Parts: sequence; structure tokens; C-alpha cells
Amino acid sequence: MKKVGRNDPCPCGSGKKYKQCCLRAEAAKRAQGANDRSEAVPRAVQWLMLKHDQRVRQALDEGFFGTLNDDEYERLQVDQAEAFQGILVNAMEWLLADGTLLIRGREHRVADLLLGRGGPLFSAEQRQWIELLTSSRLGLYEVVDVVPGESLLLKDILFPQQAPVLVRERSGSRDAARLDLMAVRILPVDDHHELSGAAYSIPRQRSFDLIAELRNELQGLTPDDATDVKEILSVIIPARWLEWFVRPLEIPQILDRYTGEPILLITDYYQVEDWTALEQALSGETDVEGSRSEGWDCLFEGDDGLQRSRLSINSGRRPDQIEVSYRTQQYADEGRPWFEAVAGTAVIFRTRQIADPKGMLSQAKPSKAPKTAVRDEMPPEVIGEVIEQSIRQHYADWADQPLPALDGRTPREAIQNPEGLEQVKFLLHTYEHGEARQAKAQKRPTVSYEFLWQELGITP
Repeated sequence: MKKVGRNDPCPCGSGKKYKQCCLRAEAAKRAQGANDRSEAVPRAVQWLMLKHDQRVRQALDEGFFGTLNDDEYERLQVDQAEAFQGILVNAMEWLLADGTLLIRGREHRVADLLLGRGGPLFSAEQRQWIELLTSSRLGLYEVVDVVPGESLLLKDILFPQQAPVLVRERSGSRDAARLDLMAVRILPVDDHHELSGAAYSIPRQRSFDLIAELRNELQGLTPDDATDVKEILSVIIPARWLEWFVRPLEIPQILDRYTGEPILLITDYYQVEDWTALEQALSGETDVEGSRSEGWDCLFEGDDGLQRSRLSINSGRRPDQIEVSYRTQQYADEGRPWFEAVAGTAVIFRTRQIADPKGMLSQAKPSKAPKTAVRDEMPPEVIGEVIEQSIRQHYADWADQPLPALDGRTPREAIQNPEGLEQVKFLLHTYEHGEARQAKAQKRPTVSYEFLWQELGITP
């Protein structure tokens, strides 16, 4: 049936426009139904605690919190005191939607107890909500678009062939950002979709193992295999989500593919005494490409036939300064004598800075930019330029490096088939998502990863 527009004649036959006749009454009725539905879960939980208090606690301890040991469960309550109320919200919804209670030696689905004979007294709207909740599965979704205060457009990560779903969500859409990951239940209500209430925020940088585990368990299944899919997702997603609260992220050692050495961000700072002499010296080297305005790269060809950058030379923050950057200690040990021999008296060495990406990641605080006197004095645009230089240096050979997130394949290899292409896009979106959040926290321009998309010849 065609949806009636606000300015269309009212279907009741009054001759008035719909907005001037029945629209308000129907809107009020929907609002009343929504308010009534909001009491469904509290009423269900209250009935369960009244009738099956000990069994409920046992089901939560052994089911929802079952993968945590006693020490982890205690730390979850103490260290995550602010978040624990939200954790309990997710736990109780899990109990209603997927839990079972052991009664007289037999397991009973909580949904059957609520909706069957002898269950709580629900209104029609409340019963409908509980039916929708208990029949819907958790899903892992990526935020494709956000209208703050109104809606979210969500893409199913595990079944990407399905069309994105537009969800009416006022509260969650105020804090959500594009490319956020979340595990939620999407319920069809009247002519639209809503979220059930529970939400599992999934950090993208920790999502790779979770997604790989879920895809392995779901292998051979489709959304039509509703019962099996529901059971798998209801077990794995809450378990991994809880573990992230109490188990620290293990930062892998980042290695240079060609040398096998740990990646380091090494920068030598030089004072330029004679720009003309420096430019002439670099232009005379056959393995150096670039210019003063664009920067220079010293290139070499590896045994695999690929060209790589041994070092990069760029103008510094002052007009009489240059920065020479290396990716590993070996490149720095070999590169510095070479550069100083080529540059001669045109430059004077001042200092060296070394940063370990692994250490930086392990000490990083979510959503908090480190505060230093130097940073406070630097304009946001300059901070952005420094970070962009580091990012470009770090990802110089990224397209041809085997990555664990791509099952040991290089991005260039992975994009040769549809599944690998989706994995590469997800990985690039993860980089972009993290950078956008850091830039916002540090109040600086966002660094673009467009150069990696272009390197592979693919589009978002």
C-alpha cells in the first residue's frame, strides 16, 4: 500500500489533508505503543528475578560471563565500574533473547518461559516486543552513515551481500561516527527498524580476530540458517567483548618485510648551510628521486624486483632545516654515512629521534592525545604535517607487505579476489577510522589515507 503523504487527502474520507486530520492521532497512538513497549524488558526481568532469582544468576555466571575466570570477573566490576551498568544491560537482554534456565534438571529457553503459559502479564505491544527480541539475532555491523539524533545506516559485516539497513535511533546516533563497528539486534517495528537496546561497541583495531573467528564458525551458513547463526553469534560476540575489558591488547612486533628488522621511526635532523650545493649533490645521484619542494627518496631494487625507499629527505619546520627519515635501524646505519658523504659541508647534523611504533601503540590512551610542551606550542596544521610524514613513511611499502589481517597475503595479492578485496577495504577503513578519531581528539586536520587506495588502484 502506498504511504500516505502529509499533504495527501486523509484516508478516512473527511476531505481534509492527512496532516490536519488523522496524522496526529496516529502519531500519538504510535508514541503510546512505543512507551508501552519500553516497559516490556523491565517487566520480563522483574518476573524472572521474582520467580527464578538463583537460576537467573547461575545462567548469567555460566553463560554470559562464563569465559571470565573469578579474578577477571572481579576486575570487571572494580576496574570497569562506570561501564558495568551497561554491561548488565547487555547481559539481561542476552538472557531474554538467548539464555536458558535449568529447572528440575531440564533446560528451558527463557523466551519460552516469558511467552508461554504462566509467564508475566504483558500488554499486546509488550508481548510483540519480547517476541521480536527473542527471535532476532545479534549482528556485527559497520556504520555507513549517521544522521545525529535520527538514524543509523548499518551494513552487515558477516553477510555483506545483504543491503544496509536504515535504523531509527535517536540516542545512539548522537555518539556514533561513520565506520564505527557495533554488535546489535535490529528489530522490524511497523514500517521501520529499531535497535533492541543492548549494544556492543567493537574496537576496529581488535575486531580482526573476532571477525575471522565468526567467519570460520559461520562457514557454509547463510542468513536463512537463522537458528544456527543466532546461536553462534550469541555465544562468541559477548564472550570476546567481555574479554577485551579485562585482557590487554597484545601488540605484535611490526617488521620490515625486506630486512626482517623491527620497524622504527628514525629521523635525523640537519641544519642546511648551502641549499644550492645540497640540491646539486642529490641531483647527481642516480638512485635519488625528487626535489626540494616535494622531498627526495633514495631508492633501491630488492631481490624481488620491487623498488623500495632506503631513506626520505624532507624540508623541516624551519627554512634552514631538513629531516632524513628511515624505517629500520639497518637503513639508518647504512643511510646516514651515505647521506653525509653526498651532502658534505652543505649540512650539519644536529640530532636524532627514534620512535618505536609498538611502544607507542602499547602506551596509547584511547581518545586522549599526549600533552607535551612542544605539542602545545605547535599549530594543529604542523602537527598534522608531521603525523602525515610519519604515516607515509610507515606505509611506504604497505601494499607489498604480507599482513596477518590478510591471512599472510600482501594487500596487492589480496585484492585479486572479491573476498580479499573486502578485507583490504575493511583494513583501510580501520586506518581511516582510527586516524579520524585521533585527529578529533588532538584537534588537528585529519590525515588522508587516499595514497594507499591509489597505490592499489581501488576505491572505497
